Amino acid sequence: MDFNGIDWNSMWQEDYAQSHWNRGSQKELWDKRAESFDKRIRAATDSKGELDKEDYISKMLARIEVKPGWTILDIGCGPGTLAIPLAKKAKSVTGMDISPEMLKYLKINAEKIGLNNIGCLNLSWKDAFAGKKVGEHDIVVASRSLMSGDIKEAISCINSIALQAVYITLPLINLPFDWEAHRAIGRNGRRNPPYVYFYNLLYQMGIIANIEMLRSRVKVQYPGIEEAIEDLQWRTAPFTPEEKTRLVSFLETKFSRQKGRVFTDEGYSKWMLIWWRKEDQR
Repeated sequence: MDFNGIDWNSMWQEDYAQSHWNRGSQKELWDKRAESFDKRIRAATDSKGELDKEDYISKMLARIEVKPGWTILDIGCGPGTLAIPLAKKAKSVTGMDISPEMLKYLKINAEKIGLNNIGCLNLSWKDAFAGKKVGEHDIVVASRSLMSGDIKEAISCINSIALQAVYITLPLINLPFDWEAHRAIGRNGRRNPPYVYFYNLLYQMGIIANIEMLRSRVKVQYPGIEEAIEDLQWRTAPFTPEEKTRLVSFLETKFSRQKGRVFTDEGYSKWMLIWWRKEDQR
C-alpha cells in the first residue's frame, strides 16, 4: 500500500461529518457553555490561586516554550484557559474564538489581573485564514479546539504564520465520567481518535512533529441528576428515552454513596499533544 496515497484529510472530513459536533450552530453551542467554562478555569486553582500540577493547564504550560519577546496566537482560546497565563510570559497574545461570549470572559479575566497585552478576534479559523486577518506569530496554539472541514488547509495556514512553533491538542478520552456513563448505557462504540488523521497528514505534508499523551486530573461536580445529564448531553449525540432511563439509574447508583448536596467525580483525561518547531523543518 502506498502510504502517501491515503487521503487522511478526506477520511477526517467523513468521520467528522458523522460526529455530534457537526450539528447546529457552533457559535451558539460555545456561547451557551462560556459561563461554565469560565467557572472551570477558576475551579482549577487552589485556595491560593495556584494551579494543580496535574491539571491540563499546568501540563500544557510546562510544554509550551515562550520567550518574553514572543507573540502568541491562541485558536479557540475560550475564556482564557491558556491565553491568560501565556500572556504573563509573552510580549502579547491574540485570542481567537468563534464565540463572542467566550471572548467576553477572556476580556473580563484579563482586566481583573491588569493584563493589557491580549487582543481578541471573534472569528472561526476558516474566516480568519481566508480573509488573511491573522498575521504571523511566534507561537500558534490550538488547544482542545477540534478543527472541522479541510484540516490540510488549516494546518498549512497555521504552519505558514508560526515563526517558532505550533502546539495542537486533540482528545483521546475527554472526560472519564463521560466514558463511564456511555458504557453504562450501552454506547461502547468509538470513532478513530482525531490525532490519527492529524499526525499522519502532517507526515504527508513533510512536517516532522512530536506527539505525546497528556494525562491530566479532572473533577466534575453537579448539584443533581438532571444537571449531570444536561452536561453529558451537550458533548454527545442525543440520548434515546431508553438510554436516558438507564443513565438515570446509573447516576442514582453512582452518587448514592456520596453524602452532601453536590455530586463529584474525579479521574484523568487523556489528550494527545502534537507539536513541532519550525527550525526542525528546515
